[in-house]
Amino acid sequence: MARHLTHRADERGRLAELPAVMASYAAVHQVGIRTAWSDFRRLRELGYVRQTAAPCPGRAARYTLAVPADLPPELPRTLSTTVREEIDPAVDRARSRQTRVTMDAALSECEVIRHGSATGPKIAASFGCGRLHTSPYTREGSPPSPPEHVPRSRPGPRQARFGGVSDEEKSQALYIVKTCGPFWERQRGPGRGLPSSQVAEVAHLTALLLRHVPPSEAVELLTEQVASAEDLAAVVRFRIGRQLAAARRQVRVEVDEDGRGYAAMLQARGTQAAALLDQSTDSRQATRQALAAVRARVAAR
Repeated sequence: MARHLTHRADERGRLAELPAVMASYAAVHQVGIRTAWSDFRRLRELGYVRQTAAPCPGRAARYTLAVPADLPPELPRTLSTTVREEIDPAVDRARSRQTRVTMDAALSECEVIRHGSATGPKIAASFGCGRLHTSPYTREGSPPSPPEHVPRSRPGPRQARFGGVSDEEKSQALYIVKTCGPFWERQRGPGRGLPSSQVAEVAHLTALLLRHVPPSEAVELLTEQVASAEDLAAVVRFRIGRQLAAARRQVRVEVDEDGRGYAAMLQARGTQAAALLDQSTDSRQATRQALAAVRARVAAR
């Protein structure tokens, strides 16, 4: 979200037409509008977005990008040493092995965009660059990789899978549960997150949930408005069960692509209506006959 806002802000960091910004963020990152606004709200809580004007009739709220005052200007020296050992180890450098620093340095010399003839003189050209330039400690290489990686969900409809939960699904679900931990404690307070004894059960249910929703929506579903929950695990289980039940109902609905199902439904309803009409006609006729018989007996007396 922070990177997306930097692309949509002006030279002074001001943001305009925020609903359009949220819609483009949801389209680019394949998330819902609610997720986009939730990410924007988290940025405001962290201090990276500041409101400069409140909304009023005829004018929307105005925001601008900001830097938190408590953000340190540079990284600690101990952290810089650790990062340097990760991206440019001294042992590999002494043995002339490729490191992340040397690989990014080689990529930065490659011509990635060229305007003009490929063999003749060029009109303009752009070269590659390192993948991270936000800190002097890592501007020549990439940051350390996280211990666990969650693959991005592929676009398109998700196919329901049946059977047991694989190891890959378990690791991805456990990663999602760990991601939810800071959001739970932020709402409920330190030490009031999910108990460690219930992590395995929730992770198993989360693995089933990830078969139907992307990871971003799963995190939003599990972390939204849990501050007043007495039993966090019970709330999480209820939400996952409700989502899985809705997904099962959607799977059972057959798609009527050629209209045959609709025609069969109309025919069945017509047959049922005709049968009810015949029953009502027969009942009215029987009532008339019974009334006529009663009148005949009364007249015979």
